Amino acid sequence: MMKRLNFSASVLISGLLLATQASARDARPIGSAKLFDDMLQCRSLADANMRLACYDKQVAAISDAQAKNEVAVIDKESVRQTVRQNFGLATPAVPLAESSGGNGREEALDEIQTKVVSFQPTVRDRWRLQLADGSEWQTLETIAFRVPEVNMAVTVKKAALGSYLLRPAGWPAVRARRIK
Repeated sequence: MMKRLNFSASVLISGLLLATQASARDARPIGSAKLFDDMLQCRSLADANMRLACYDKQVAAISDAQAKNEVAVIDKESVRQTVRQNFGLATPAVPLAESSGGNGREEALDEIQTKVVSFQPTVRDRWRLQLADGSEWQTLETIAFRVPEVNMAVTVKKAALGSYLLRPAGWPAVRARRIK
């Protein structure tokens, strides 16, 4: 019976690992918008008047599309801020931070460091912490005989299988989940 249980557990873990690797392999960068590509084609026109007319036409098309929320123009810093704000939330994996220049990939955000703004005890020596970045986390494990403090430094780090570890300064890390 024990061998069968161990075999079943190893099959389940292998399946999870293969599924994770397959989804990471299948992720592809988002290509540039057709409107932007069309605007770049204007550079190839030799006649200055035709090039200017082409640019005017394409800029107007991009402006109209942006007004209709059909296209968005964002910079890398906006993407970084959005990724940081969404750290720990179950959001779809959209490769917004990918680009065609350089190596084509941004560094993944694996941890955040911030401070505790407020805290509340929950059941069985667990805590609900509001952090300076506006996020709220709840510990999933007991933190016996410890009470958080306002302005206490906290690190939240990605862990295995989509979980997170929250580590207040000087404390051992505990499993946590983002609730807001």
